Amino acid sequence: MRINTNVGAITASRNIFVNNMATENSMRKLSSGLKISRAADDAAGLSIANKLRTQSRSLTQAASNAEQGNAMLQIAEGAASTIQRIIERQKELITQKESTGNNSTVSATLGTEIATLQTESARILADADFQGASVFASLTFQVSDSSSNGTVTVNAALTLTSLSASSTLANADTALDAVNSTLANIGAGQNVLDYTVQNLKSAVVNVRAAESTIRDVDMAEEMATFTKNNILTQAAQAMLSQANQGSQNVLQLLR
Repeated sequence: MRINTNVGAITASRNIFVNNMATENSMRKLSSGLKISRAADDAAGLSIANKLRTQSRSLTQAASNAEQGNAMLQIAEGAASTIQRIIERQKELITQKESTGNNSTVSATLGTEIATLQTESARILADADFQGASVFASLTFQVSDSSSNGTVTVNAALTLTSLSASSTLANADTALDAVNSTLANIGAGQNVLDYTVQNLKSAVVNVRAAESTIRDVDMAEEMATFTKNNILTQAAQAMLSQANQGSQNVLQLLR
């Protein structure tokens, strides 16, 4: 029997240290909900999880860009629709004015209304903006986290045909065609952005799910590990006590 080197006590002490570290590691994971709470837990996994988190944030912003783009097109649609109704009224007035049954006074009144409506159309066109940017332009929206093929462009430009007292029905038709063409482009752009938002939101969910499998801890599994390590720590402490008690038996030989 030896007392200078208690191998059993040293072994039990080492196991206590190892089990304590494992228990503390489980506690850190359980309290944070993270399987990777520091680089030492899984350096390669942390790198992948960080890339996935960056991608999800970028895709979330891309979805926001698409939603803002849709809001911008809604403003353009509202303004263009109003201008279209104004032109319809102007065409109605031009039709009335071209009738030879009108006297000069009636013609002048009709001409004044046509010109006044044209001024209002021009004002609406100039004032239609989104955060200071005109909505009637070639609009480009970044809707991807990629630099290639990551944009949606909508041609919402509108050149307003000026209708005056001397305008003809053909002039009014030309003005209506221009507005209707812009409305068609706006509608097509809105459809594209709607589908883009749906796709981006689905991608965000999938990317975050992929990140979760790497970064987040399985609480049930980790709780089982914590319980096991906690029991092993208590068992090692008991064995350390037994190992130390064994050295005391040497005293019996000295009596």
